[in-house]
Amino acid sequence: MPFPLGRPLGVADNPEFQRDVLRSALQLLETATEPTIADYPHEAPDGNGDGVWACAIELPTPEMSELESSVRTEVDLLMPRYQEARRSRGRTTFGMSGATIDEIDKVVSFAIAIAEGSGFEQVPAVASGPNWRHRMPILVRFVVEDLRALYQEAVTSEAGSQPPSQRDIHTWIFQETALGRLLKQIAQQITDHDDPRLRLMRGFIIPEGFWEGDHSFGGIPAGMTADEYVRSIRPYLIGENT
Repeated sequence: MPFPLGRPLGVADNPEFQRDVLRSALQLLETATEPTIADYPHEAPDGNGDGVWACAIELPTPEMSELESSVRTEVDLLMPRYQEARRSRGRTTFGMSGATIDEIDKVVSFAIAIAEGSGFEQVPAVASGPNWRHRMPILVRFVVEDLRALYQEAVTSEAGSQPPSQRDIHTWIFQETALGRLLKQIAQQITDHDDPRLRLMRGFIIPEGFWEGDHSFGGIPAGMTADEYVRSIRPYLIGENT
């Protein structure tokens, strides 16, 4: 039988067994003519007794922010209702980012990383895996859309119930959920970014009336119409140029 890792002679404080192991090893010198592996005929004793084992080395605990923990808890609680709504309706709007619902963990990791300052130039390393359908930075918008779809479809899944208005949904998300705090933190990262072209994407994330400060979409430069402004920054948002 294999010996436990780190115990080539068996357990401590068992000299008789340890001597027998050494004798068996030395006896191989009498017969072996080349490198040899031989089975030891006795099973190594456990030796742990009735005590409770504990690792003597204190390993670091993976860090998770309070915001991430809260969002993941909400997603776990809402997931059964989302799945039921998807089954009964036969459809879902989740998946605009390219991720599947089975990859929701990566969707959350993506959003948390952006909210905590990973930047808008490339997909966060912690979110690798899904077949993301869009380039950065506009991918952030669609990741947010997927999270909002999960929440909204989950809480409107009751058969026969009167669906809430869009403003009711927005009020619930941004005033009562950790997701709302997450989205506001992403919007703040956009606001603090050096490139003002990102401000347009802030309007896709925060509905008008739920952003404290200027308009969610930001201002339109003087001398430009809204359409001209959107067309001018579209290549940047979809990752075609910087």
